[in-house]
Amino acid sequence: MINKDRKENISRRTFMKSATAAAFAAPALFYPSNACGRAKASSPNIIFIHVDQMSLLDSIAAFGAEFTSTPAIDRIVRNGTSFMQSYSTDPVCCPARAGWWTGTYPSENGIVVNNTPCHQDTPDLSRLLQQAGYNTYYTGKWHVPGKNVRQLFHVIHEGSWWGELTDQEVTRSGRAFLRNYDDNKPFFLSLGYLNPHDICITPSIEYARAETVNGKKVPRYTKTGVLNDNEIPPLPTAHEYDRREPTIQIATHRGWIDNPKFSEWSDDLWRMHRYNYHRFIEMVDAEIGLLLDELEQSKWRDNTLIIFCSDHGEGMARHWGVGKSTFYEETVKVPFVVAALGDVLRVRKNVKDTEHLVSGIDFGRTVCDYAGADGAKLPHGRSLRSLVERGKSDGWREYVYAESSVYMHMVSDGRFKYIRSYEENEGFTGLPPSMQTHRMGVEQLFDLQEDPDEQHNLAYENASQPLLEKLRSVMDEKEAARIPLRPVPHETGLNWMKRNTDIIRKRDYPKTYSIS
Repeated sequence: MINKDRKENISRRTFMKSATAAAFAAPALFYPSNACGRAKASSPNIIFIHVDQMSLLDSIAAFGAEFTSTPAIDRIVRNGTSFMQSYSTDPVCCPARAGWWTGTYPSENGIVVNNTPCHQDTPDLSRLLQQAGYNTYYTGKWHVPGKNVRQLFHVIHEGSWWGELTDQEVTRSGRAFLRNYDDNKPFFLSLGYLNPHDICITPSIEYARAETVNGKKVPRYTKTGVLNDNEIPPLPTAHEYDRREPTIQIATHRGWIDNPKFSEWSDDLWRMHRYNYHRFIEMVDAEIGLLLDELEQSKWRDNTLIIFCSDHGEGMARHWGVGKSTFYEETVKVPFVVAALGDVLRVRKNVKDTEHLVSGIDFGRTVCDYAGADGAKLPHGRSLRSLVERGKSDGWREYVYAESSVYMHMVSDGRFKYIRSYEENEGFTGLPPSMQTHRMGVEQLFDLQEDPDEQHNLAYENASQPLLEKLRSVMDEKEAARIPLRPVPHETGLNWMKRNTDIIRKRDYPKTYSIS
């Protein structure tokens, strides 16, 4: 566990190395000519703190996590409204982030998997904020291919792919900004922390280091007594899973099939994965704590809105999973908190909203609502402001919709979750399903009230057929409501999906199921 009392002095030299001083002296130099709006006098500053791969489940102490210490995130929770029915737009890095910044779904913007580029004509939240009179700044991880962050924001410090080494730089940049920003315009500051994404690296490392005992890999830490058993989280109750899954879901959520061999993992190795995940959460929490301390001491404290969110979750050994991509709760449910340290802004504090279904796609319109920007230019989403201020909003959605690659879509009413998958045809072109002839793949239906661990797929039971038909119709409506779709302009993601599909099909998993 890292030292949460770590304090850093930011010297002028450090600040200059972050290349921020010039930006604060003349911020207008960094914006396009349309950034000429005038913000309202009451417009708050907005700080967007986003992390990578943090699940809503078992990650935050304030939400009940027992093996993680998160004093900084808990502080945000105490000072705001937390949405406990918050879903990622797509439980993968690039597609989820594109949803934040464009108000579009992956099948609409082209980023159907990591590294496929975004269509250039999609909206840009940063432009809308600039037109509303905001100066916009960015530091840390971006990961929206096809959108040049340096053309959309003034970038204080760029991110990297190793949070343990560079999340500190994100904090330093943010603290320096809060100390040195001096402009009459309100600011939007986005801080892209990478951790706990470093958990993506550890499965292969732990597997390589482990010893084989009776055909199973045993982590060396438990064998040598470095860690006591009570320090390591137990296996989750959802460790097992219903094998009636979509082919592509089996491929992706087994953790990049050609990497760690999960069939050889001992229970202790699975538990060690959970232990490592919590440590990465604590690393990023410590950085967020330093940033909050700086904001608390700054002149911006009282008129600054904080939005805290994650792009997607993490398998955490639930359903034999590591990584993301699936629609199980651990990967598709994410923290989404709107907070304020001061009392000037109307924010209901220490509130956990368990009623309203929200999505990452709501982020853009929420920011626009607070900033006085034209959120109607973002195709999808609802502003959360009325929920944050009053706890209610007229005509709130009954179902939340999400996508995962071009192969899987999900709708949920908070209790029943329906997942539709599509199997690729011969000559598959990478077009979203509604643009091609397709055949239905495996369906999933879970009752989250009676089966919160999602162990029993109800889609193939006679008693579930009326509900299944209803949710199929809801899915049809959600898919039809998307803006006109276009071919995915890049084959990288398609090749990746087809490779993993081919691998998993060699494992003799059943592909079709009969109603029982």
